[in-house]
Amino acid sequence: MSTFRNLLLTLTGIAIIVGCEPKAIPVPIEGLKVEKDELRKFEIKVPANWYVQTRKGDIIVAFSSKAHVNRFTQFSKGRGGAKVEIRAIAMDSTTNIDSLVKRSKVEFEDGLDRYTKSVSTLGGKPGQKLYVEFDQEDGKFVSESYFAEDDSVITMVTFAAFGNTYQDYAEEFKQILASVKLAKKLVPLAPGVAQGAGGTVPPSDTLRPFNAGMYAISYPSNFSTKKGSAGALSSTVFVGARLDCSIQVDVINAKDQNDLDVIVKQNESRYPGSTQSASTLGGQRAVMFSYNPTAAVAARAYFAVKGDKMYRVTVNWNRAEQNMYLPVFDKCIRSIRIN
Repeated sequence: MSTFRNLLLTLTGIAIIVGCEPKAIPVPIEGLKVEKDELRKFEIKVPANWYVQTRKGDIIVAFSSKAHVNRFTQFSKGRGGAKVEIRAIAMDSTTNIDSLVKRSKVEFEDGLDRYTKSVSTLGGKPGQKLYVEFDQEDGKFVSESYFAEDDSVITMVTFAAFGNTYQDYAEEFKQILASVKLAKKLVPLAPGVAQGAGGTVPPSDTLRPFNAGMYAISYPSNFSTKKGSAGALSSTVFVGARLDCSIQVDVINAKDQNDLDVIVKQNESRYPGSTQSASTLGGQRAVMFSYNPTAAVAARAYFAVKGDKMYRVTVNWNRAEQNMYLPVFDKCIRSIRIN
């Protein structure tokens, strides 16, 4: 998702200098190099001398310098700064190009929509383009984003520059745009099979249905199932290549106690250092514990009650691979239906 989403910008109090528009000194582009994502197979050329950050399966972004990163992540004051970004977003029931374009817009304090949306192409596929410009203290800010879909994955490419410097990069940005290869679905392989030098197999974007009678869930198609906790009415663990990245669904007899608030209170000691928040699970009111079982692993535990049954869903993921696992796991949680 865009770094500007849900950000409020103050446009009042901007100095107007007649006959002399502010302009920052642009960081030059000294050649281009290809950056590739091994997991989703997208790629893009980026300025060879710029500061590059990547997250596998998610994003490649090049900033004109490391000092300019905060201008884009926090929209802070400064002098100049430019970026090139490519991002992969898996489509689901609430995410398509139209919804992503809408979510990528800055919300201005005066409520006006300053964006121009048009038809465009990206990576040889038809798509949309989103353009905006507005004044800042160091000159005009300009951003252009391109959106296209392939293999049920949206690729989003953004060019942006502060300090009235966008036109200084216009020719290179055209070359970069022409170099883009669109993202693909994560390739489902058998659990435990090595992905190669990059590490283990990521969870598949393709979900497989599982019906346990008392509930149903969809889980990554390259995960396996195994029996979970003894003593529960039903308990199943869904696990892939990493044993510290899993989903466990337990259904427990709640005939003696079916008050969710009491159950949550009784289970607090199981999750030391956790935080609690209201949630939903399969359409039922739920409480979620967020906690860290180990320094390397993060987890969530959801509790919900329906009738005389208590439903507990536990999700674990390796913190270093959160961006790979958590979006897919969130889709699995949203898929749960309690019968």
